[in-house]
Amino acid sequence: MSTSEKNKNAINDNRKAIFSIESNVLSNKAMVYLSRSMIEENRLMIMSNYSAAFMGNRQLANANTDEIFANRDAILDGMSAEGDVQQNYVNAQKNKSALDFLNHRSELNTSVLEISEKMATINSHMIEINLEIMNANKSIVDFNAEQIAINAEMIQGSLSATEATPVSNEDMIAVNSAAMATLSANVSKNRATIESLLEKSVLNSSALVKNKAEINDRRESIMENRKGIAANKAKIG
Repeated sequence: MSTSEKNKNAINDNRKAIFSIESNVLSNKAMVYLSRSMIEENRLMIMSNYSAAFMGNRQLANANTDEIFANRDAILDGMSAEGDVQQNYVNAQKNKSALDFLNHRSELNTSVLEISEKMATINSHMIEINLEIMNANKSIVDFNAEQIAINAEMIQGSLSATEATPVSNEDMIAVNSAAMATLSANVSKNRATIESLLEKSVLNSSALVKNKAEINDRRESIMENRKGIAANKAKIG
């Protein structure tokens, strides 16, 4: 068999392999988009849960705390006291109430600061992610510019079949075969990563749905507290 015939068979074999690789690459592309869609959906749900918990439930609960201690002040102000001993008792109770409230507020400040530190770290990571996205976009632009230049050179006649030889064809086939091997390995690696991401996204989605249910339950508990606060306030009045 001549070198040209061997090259022809090798080219046909490579073409078949390329079709298979193309199918896997495009399948990975679809799964990547699915993964990104699930990640974005989870991110939006995270922000929704964050808003509901921090801006919603937390503010309602804090309002309840304020009213509880307002009721406490009213109760102590209305408490009858005769003589220094009884008055000192009432005043000491007022101080205790103030300290209870301030200690609670200070502990909440600590927890908010710890959460804020974590969120600041997350924001730093998001900035890094944005830079990586920008760099990926730049790589697309650079690749396109390079291919446009190659097309322009081809139009000008930089490549010509008349210059081909069996040996140069054999060299190009070898280069293509090596590129296919590297590409196939990367495709397989990507598939494993995609499957792992999809699994994580499903688990995250389930956790977020559970969080949302707990947030709703917590809101109901907060509103039950308000009923108790209102009942106490009515008795004080």
